Amino acid sequence: NMAMDFAKTADEVNNLQSRVKTVTGEAENFTVAWQSAADVALRTHSALEGTGVLFTKVAQTGKDAGLSTAQAIQQSLALTETINQSIQLSGASADASNAAITQLVQGLQSGLLRGDEFNSVMEQAPRLARALAEGLGLTTGELRKMAEAGALTSATVIKALQGQSDVVAA
Repeated sequence: NMAMDFAKTADEVNNLQSRVKTVTGEAENFTVAWQSAADVALRTHSALEGTGVLFTKVAQTGKDAGLSTAQAIQQSLALTETINQSIQLSGASADASNAAITQLVQGLQSGLLRGDEFNSVMEQAPRLARALAEGLGLTTGELRKMAEAGALTSATVIKALQGQSDVVAA
């Protein structure tokens, strides 16, 4: 029924907005982040929920690393766009794209990208994996070894992908 679908969608948006507010706080930072994340989702033909969750996790990682809220928002919007673009370039289905984002987010949250999370990104978002490898100056085989060794920290992944934003955008 349409009313139930609408209520479910409204709940999902409210939940997502709450998650964004936990990173940005209320007021202007939230407004800018929310609108910008929605714009990134539209520009990259990506789901708003996956984009919003990815944005919040990357922003929280930035804040944990000592960035101000404004810096964390700016960094995470740019990185979220790069990640979404590379996943779209991988030509994955919407489900596979969401799965790759979920696995990447779980890896970033835990502080290390390895195991199932790493394998999911490699399989479902090969262009993202290539951007990560190229950002580190490695082959994908060397990247796999680095993941197995537990050396793909959140900071390493973020820095490598930031260095590939122009390449992916082109």
